[in-house]
Amino acid sequence: MTHTDVSTTEAAPSPDDRNLRRLPARVAVLIALSALGALLIAAILETQAGATAYIIGEGHWSKAQQRAVHSLYRYAGHGDPADLADAREALRVPLGDRAARQALERDPVDLAAARAGFLQGGNAPQDIERLVWMYRLLHDAPYFRESVRLWREAEAEIDQLVVLADTLEAHRARRVPDEASVLAYKRQLTAIDARLRPKELAFSRSLAEGAHFLRRMLLALSAAAFVLLCAYALHVMRSTLRRVRDTESEFRLAFHQSMVGMLKVDRQGRFTQANEALGRILGMSLTELRMQRLADVLHADDLPVDERGAIDWVRLQEPGERRLLRRDGTVRWVRWSASWVGVRGGRGEQLFALAEDVSEAHELACEIAHQASHDELTGLINRREIARRLDRALETAHGGGQRHALCFIDLDQFKLVNDTCGHEAGDRFLCHFATRLASQLRRGDWLGRLGGDEFAVLLHDTTLDEAEAAMARVHAALAGQAFRWNGRAFGLNCCVGVVEINDEAIDADWLLRAADAACYVAKEEGRNRIRCYRDADPSLSRRRHELEWVAHTQLAIAEDRLVLYAQRIVPLAGPPRLQYEVLVRLRDREGRLHAPGVFLPAMERYGQVMAVDRFVLMAVCRHFARNPGRLAGVELCHVNVSAQSVADPAFLEHAGALLDRHPGVAARLCFEITETAVIANLDDACRFIEAMRVRGCRIALDDFGSGLSSFAYLKRLPVDILKIDGAFVRDLGRGGSDLALVRSMSQMGQALGKVTIAEWVESEAVMTQLREVGIGCVQGYAVHVPCPLDELVDAWDTACTEPA
Repeated sequence: MTHTDVSTTEAAPSPDDRNLRRLPARVAVLIALSALGALLIAAILETQAGATAYIIGEGHWSKAQQRAVHSLYRYAGHGDPADLADAREALRVPLGDRAARQALERDPVDLAAARAGFLQGGNAPQDIERLVWMYRLLHDAPYFRESVRLWREAEAEIDQLVVLADTLEAHRARRVPDEASVLAYKRQLTAIDARLRPKELAFSRSLAEGAHFLRRMLLALSAAAFVLLCAYALHVMRSTLRRVRDTESEFRLAFHQSMVGMLKVDRQGRFTQANEALGRILGMSLTELRMQRLADVLHADDLPVDERGAIDWVRLQEPGERRLLRRDGTVRWVRWSASWVGVRGGRGEQLFALAEDVSEAHELACEIAHQASHDELTGLINRREIARRLDRALETAHGGGQRHALCFIDLDQFKLVNDTCGHEAGDRFLCHFATRLASQLRRGDWLGRLGGDEFAVLLHDTTLDEAEAAMARVHAALAGQAFRWNGRAFGLNCCVGVVEINDEAIDADWLLRAADAACYVAKEEGRNRIRCYRDADPSLSRRRHELEWVAHTQLAIAEDRLVLYAQRIVPLAGPPRLQYEVLVRLRDREGRLHAPGVFLPAMERYGQVMAVDRFVLMAVCRHFARNPGRLAGVELCHVNVSAQSVADPAFLEHAGALLDRHPGVAARLCFEITETAVIANLDDACRFIEAMRVRGCRIALDDFGSGLSSFAYLKRLPVDILKIDGAFVRDLGRGGSDLALVRSMSQMGQALGKVTIAEWVESEAVMTQLREVGIGCVQGYAVHVPCPLDELVDAWDTACTEPA
């Protein structure tokens, strides 16, 4: 057998699958046959009603014709106008029927005219639609075709009556007819009437025979459809019963051979049936299972009962995991699903349940859940579980008025252990500290690891003062112990920040931030201390305020609410050129703008300022990408880079990749690095400067002169621009030593081939002095007040296009 043959064999559907697929088609056939029978019966009734309507209509036609003949006969003899009017009124009936027939024979059919004609013919309004559809469908059918032919022949005689009525009226209008003329008219009327009588009878007979023929045909079709329906229904019933018996046999076989436990219980909770798989789960034989009750094998906590203590069958049908008790007392977890099934003979219902053994999967899930909520190294709960438990503690504080205490703990010597003894020793140190700390806690308290060397402790039912005293005892106990590694000993010193969990606490994040703030203040005060969070504490208030600004700034970056401002840098000699320093403002959600001095110090203090640097650099690149023409019009765009960004290789990689994606920007970009940042991270600063200069950027040393070693470091730094610290420039007009210092810096810059820029220039007098000492460019409120970047560029473009 080929591979294709094997695949075909494996893919072939089973007989049960084919039967299931055929079932909708079989039901559809039964419905179609039933509908056909009903349709045939309806057709018989409607045909009979239609034929009856035509026969009744023929009666109106015949009576009207005879009435017309009699009225004309009297009119011929006496000349009474009432007889003529009566004759014409009678002739409206056959003429209306003829108009209806002609309307139905038109192309397209004029249904409105046909209905009006049949109504004129004296037919009942409820029969009009039957007359219309029967003529349209059956006018060429056997028998009915003959009726239509007789109808047309009779209409010719009706036309003669109409002509005769007009002739009589005209004759009477000229003169009174003589006896011979009256007799001749009467003979014509008698002859017409004699010709019409056989045709009327033949019309009625043809209609009746046609109706009988059609009824017999439809009855035969109905009988055939009924016989076919019965035969097919019997076939479907037999095949269904056969499949039910086969399915029942297969179910019994599957019931006992299934790997899933199956059971049936009655309303009293007694086992009526169970399979071998359930016996293996419970460690019992089938004989023992038949003697069990549901309450004997289902864990008490998983057996729902109502207020009377009886089994709650509705809740028992809810799917989920439940515990079964084995004979040896151990527990097996099963995936439970149940439903009611009928019992043969109408003897009530039984609950049929499936119990799939999922003990191993449950153990694995529990292990995964434990790993998701616990720290892998120490075995303590992790930050996620800490937050969840804090939420529970907050619920008891908000709803029940309880008070607890959260302690934020930060190790003092962890970095020392890591740096001097390696990471393995650091891990052992953390585990040792966690064990010693846990041994000092009460039974109801818990300890968790937030990450790194930070831990959290919750003291239940404890006020802030009680927590401070308790942590002082723990602190003292830890101070008397040490961690030893390769002959070295390290103390278990730590800083602790404590915050009370009461009804004023906002949420878990707020608690962690507050405790962290208290711990940070303890570290600032000299380490190995305990500090409690209190709203009135100025140190904590300052830190909380800074943390709030960090959060505000991070959110503003995420929501693109940092706004680029710019301040021009103006040359003191030569033609004007567009050079500016990019500044940043924060727009809050109310639309207010905040200066960088409000939020940048907090971002720097907590190591988040690199996010601002990234945002500004990307925004500048987007600015030039949106306006390619402005790139050629700017001489230099200055962008500040913080010390944290300069020292971080990730920022260097980010800046390089960004400039590579925006070719041409680097040649117009100048990175400003503060002198203090360079001195603190000289190697990192040199690496950053070299990488940017390779791409064509220029480098400015900002706040030049503020460091004591400025001139010494300047020889090692390949910078292009020196920005003299504004502290030396602001008070030049008052004289003193500042002018001498600025002159020396200008001479130094000229000697080294550097461009010099003086900051904080706020008056024309200062600008004059700076020009005299050889400063190249100035920046400050005397030359330009900072404004939005787009506004500055638009103003420059406008000034350049205006005629001189």
